Amino acid sequence: MSTREKTKSKYFKPTILILSVIGFLLSVYLTYLHYTDGQSAFCSQGSDCDVVRQSSYSSILGIPVALLGAVGYVLIFWFIYVSMARSTRWLLLYIISLAGFAFSLYLTYLEIVVIKAICPYCLVSAFIMTIIFIMLVYRKSELYPKLSTLKTTVLTICVLGVVLIGSSAFQSDSLDFELDGTSTANSFQLGLAKHLRTKGAVMYGSYKCPHCIVQKALFGDASKYVVYVECDPAGKDAKPTVCFSRGIMHYPTWEIGGKYYEGAKTLQELSQLSGYKYSQ
Repeated sequence: MSTREKTKSKYFKPTILILSVIGFLLSVYLTYLHYTDGQSAFCSQGSDCDVVRQSSYSSILGIPVALLGAVGYVLIFWFIYVSMARSTRWLLLYIISLAGFAFSLYLTYLEIVVIKAICPYCLVSAFIMTIIFIMLVYRKSELYPKLSTLKTTVLTICVLGVVLIGSSAFQSDSLDFELDGTSTANSFQLGLAKHLRTKGAVMYGSYKCPHCIVQKALFGDASKYVVYVECDPAGKDAKPTVCFSRGIMHYPTWEIGGKYYEGAKTLQELSQLSGYKYSQ
């Protein structure tokens, strides 16, 4: 082994250990935000960070994707740290890093194409997993030279298939957030929506905000009576200057009777805030 190869081998384990620790800490932080609904550091509330984190794509079968990432980084750390045969170590690390790499690509695709919002924290995690994966691919000939190209290709295709097909099949978004406000409204929903309109109540939001989608869906097809102002410049009929002039920072925000109420509200809460008296 040449001096250059020895140097690369010397830094291989420490580099992956450090990257896995950073990735783990980042994933734990995102998991904490998921369960506490806290505010992301360095991200304003209602920004792309929150849009991605609060979207239904942020979990699979109720499990936060950040938590899955944390588990992946723990396994990478463990397999690089414990003593085992080089070929076994490489194979285990390759499978996990490939799965993480593929899953990161899938999530990045969702952010760009479906959610239309980018989470910087997610990109950092994806970058870390990509670096680990590339390092393992680069060291394959040294750590597991007996594994043929054909077998490596078949293994790669199988892992990619399981991750991508499984992820798309089990994403909770298909069940939880297919809400577009088209269900038939009952008399309470219809009456409240019209009352809010009469009172001059306004809902400020963003087309990318999951809570805004849910808020509208609570009214069913009566949501057409709710006065809505789109704050995102990229949204349809957007009025960002109106939102800015009123100091709207969080989505959704309700303006009722000259007062502002942040966050999605239940219909009962909106009824109380607007003084709506429902009579059957």
